[in-house]
Amino acid sequence: MKKNEDKPVVIKLDRKKIKQSAKGRVKRNYIACIAVCFIMVFIAGEYGSTTQNVSSYDNSHVADLKYDAEDKEEIIEDMVKNELTAEQVSDKWQIDNPDAVKKWLDAYKKYGVDGLNSKEVTFFGSSNDTSNLEALADAFSFSRNAKEKAQNYLNDRLNNFTASASVYFDSATSSNSYQFSLLTAIMNVLGKKSTWDTIVSFVYFIFQLMFTIFIVNVLWVCERRFFLENHTYKKTKIGRLGFLFRERTLHPARTMFVTSIYQTLWAFTIVGYPIKHYAYSMVPFICAENPNIKTRKAIKLSIAMTRGYKWQLFKVDLSMIGWTLLSSISFGAVGVFWSNPYTTAIDAEVYLQLRREAIKNKIEGYEELNDKLLDLDLLEELMAEEAAQKGENPDIVRSIPICTIKVPENNENGGGE
Repeated sequence: MKKNEDKPVVIKLDRKKIKQSAKGRVKRNYIACIAVCFIMVFIAGEYGSTTQNVSSYDNSHVADLKYDAEDKEEIIEDMVKNELTAEQVSDKWQIDNPDAVKKWLDAYKKYGVDGLNSKEVTFFGSSNDTSNLEALADAFSFSRNAKEKAQNYLNDRLNNFTASASVYFDSATSSNSYQFSLLTAIMNVLGKKSTWDTIVSFVYFIFQLMFTIFIVNVLWVCERRFFLENHTYKKTKIGRLGFLFRERTLHPARTMFVTSIYQTLWAFTIVGYPIKHYAYSMVPFICAENPNIKTRKAIKLSIAMTRGYKWQLFKVDLSMIGWTLLSSISFGAVGVFWSNPYTTAIDAEVYLQLRREAIKNKIEGYEELNDKLLDLDLLEELMAEEAAQKGENPDIVRSIPICTIKVPENNENGGGE
């Protein structure tokens, strides 16, 4: 059948209906949805706002947010030289945290200066001078004095601005951390850091890159698969989060990696990034539906599916800002127990709506959307249309219980219905 080469009809997305559907799907399988998102937070680093909000609360009185490694070294050397106590140092340098000073001293005694350069790691996150924002600042400021003056100026006027900015910038860039690791490694070379520091930076970059490609990217696709199946099946199992690992396919990992490179390149245009962000937003869902789709086709199909819908997609995201604020106020609790799975369920509902329009309009590449059982309502409509074209009674087809449709053996579903 000839594809529709005309511009497809763009419908208005009913945000209220989409949210109601998403809410119902999360509620009926609440524990599994929460568990899947919880796993994604701590393994894949998704929902950065949740981890960073909890981290910001956990570190609200930790001095590591205020002082970088060289500042700590100067403070500890002053402490040792003048034989000061932690309390005296805290008062002298206006740290307001003697426990932090004691911790720095212990780290300095055990590991030397390198011990002061480690991240302040908590159960929910990490934050200090090794943040993504700091790496970006280093890249654009070869003069340390200039950077320190800018930080001091902002901190004096905006109440520890750089610490707060680091938290939220890391949240926004959590999925692109390997790019910032590479940036840090390059800056170590340009800054003539020690050979050991440079080697460690590049080794860390390689490790983070491999982890992102083969673990994080795959889990992102698997999570989308879970929420797509959760739309149709009442009791989708948590185990669906590992379906790509069982199938041993690397196509989605490669597709997601290439997409992230495209997004990074578009970020340099500034204006083009938000547009391409929405243009590529369906790629994880497309890979979740058809893991064997080729990279170029997946990206091209996502662009085609979102054509004419980018502004509506932005408004859907904007409508969720209230939940983001609630998550921040509750230090991530609202995100963990509701808004994280709710947001992803909404994304799944949007994808299914765009998928339906893509198939109906027969846009280029729609044949790759080949998992008919993801949307049983659409399947029933298509069966009725096919029956009508053959001269059969479409009402009879509609009356057939959908559960009588046999699931192909190679297409495992999560609900068993």
